[in-house]
Amino acid sequence: MAIDSALNLLLFAGLGLIAGTLSGLFGIGGGMVIVPGLFYLFSLMDLPHTALMHLAGGTSMCIMIFTAASSTWFHHRRGDVHWHIFRAIMGFIGIGVILGGLMANHLSTDWLELVFGLFLLFVSLKMLLDWRVMPREASTPRPWLTALVGIAIGFKSGILGIGGGAISVPFLLLAGLPISQASGTSASFTLPIALIGTLACLLTAGQTDAIPLATGYVYWPAVGIVAPFTVLGAPLGTHLSHVLPGQQLKVAFALFLLFLGLQLSGSSFGHLLV
Repeated sequence: MAIDSALNLLLFAGLGLIAGTLSGLFGIGGGMVIVPGLFYLFSLMDLPHTALMHLAGGTSMCIMIFTAASSTWFHHRRGDVHWHIFRAIMGFIGIGVILGGLMANHLSTDWLELVFGLFLLFVSLKMLLDWRVMPREASTPRPWLTALVGIAIGFKSGILGIGGGAISVPFLLLAGLPISQASGTSASFTLPIALIGTLACLLTAGQTDAIPLATGYVYWPAVGIVAPFTVLGAPLGTHLSHVLPGQQLKVAFALFLLFLGLQLSGSSFGHLLV
């Protein structure tokens, strides 16, 4: 069922506000909400099914440019970004983003939907079971480990259209950074991830010429509406994190991700079996 243009704009704005608020509330990247949100909205708009997850991931990457720039500047001003770690790992992350983007370009929407659904299931279980990596005494990671983790961070981001915090924050905690600096340094990785990923989605996309207002796998109306509302929502989420019961909200959000993960993986699995 198609939806009209005015409702499209309202839904995009709502998605951006929700994603930004949740990002500020839980300290997560908004991509875990934006990608499935765009996937469902694009399907309501009757965009080609074969390109739905590719468009959602590519558009999410482009939106991340704006949110990551704001977040990186905020963490930099607080002194929470270790730029020497950024310089050591960024080249490997860039390689991973390109490899992940190329892999996504060769997977069908159903396979990407399944991979994303399984990722959400992992994150939700991690939150529900409260798996944590405790900070250790500061140490310089070995170069081969930095390279391996950097490629893994970039690959996951490139194939899913989201940030790399699920891998980079635990890695930085194991390197001995306190949680505030691990989060800040991880946030600094997101801007180049988003820039490289967006460029890959623009240049290596398949046949999307029939989709109006899209270039490659980037749907510009969604970028123009969702991005500013994510920036507006982040401070609201940060404020709410100080006045709302954190543990109950964390469980509720984890259950929401669990529901989304089951929906995406179940739907895609059904399509792949047909």
